[in-house]
Amino acid sequence: MKKIKKKLIIFDVDGTIWDSEKDVFLAFNHTLKTNMNKEITKEEFQTLAGLPLGDMFKHVLPEDKKELFSEYEKKYRKYYIDESHYVDETTLFANVKETLENLKKQGFYMAVASSKPKRILDKMVEYFYLDEFQLVVGTGESHLKHKPDPESLNYIMHQFHVSKEEAVMVGDTKADMMAGKNAGMDTIAVTYGYENIEILKKTMPTFIIDDFKTLQDIVVYKHD
Repeated sequence: MKKIKKKLIIFDVDGTIWDSEKDVFLAFNHTLKTNMNKEITKEEFQTLAGLPLGDMFKHVLPEDKKELFSEYEKKYRKYYIDESHYVDETTLFANVKETLENLKKQGFYMAVASSKPKRILDKMVEYFYLDEFQLVVGTGESHLKHKPDPESLNYIMHQFHVSKEEAVMVGDTKADMMAGKNAGMDTIAVTYGYENIEILKKTMPTFIIDDFKTLQDIVVYKHD
């Protein structure tokens, strides 16, 4: 198997590190149900994979309510974050913790780049004891642009003084893969997340993996 030498691994989390789809889906429908007596199907929800939360609401709100997307976003976050419904059903994907521990031992810098707000990311990283992540960046409620814009990835590389050639993006959606490509770095797509595999293939990631632990067979620490 081909290997790539890197110093920094940047991870998406939802659909890549932890399986949060059920909690996010339930919170999304709870917001719709309590505010406009509407719900969407699981299939409809999955078509929104990788979009920022506000854009998700824009896609499902009727024309006369689309301008209220930011209000729905706030109500969702109140329920999901402030009322602590973010780990009702959420679990780590198979082999994640052990693989992160092994990668840390090899010397990799590891960071999170997510469209979630940092305040919820920090809570979830702490809940799952993921202290392998040295930097957590959330574009929700921040000045940073959402993926597929590469701004959050460029910010992370700058913090670690690492070049794009020394970094790789790992994620499960088209937005993750395009953010990595837009930043000029290699990309690794996981197939067990939220995006349709055919959509992922069209982004032409450097690697496609079915199991998180396969990262250890692909990414080798680059020594100076």
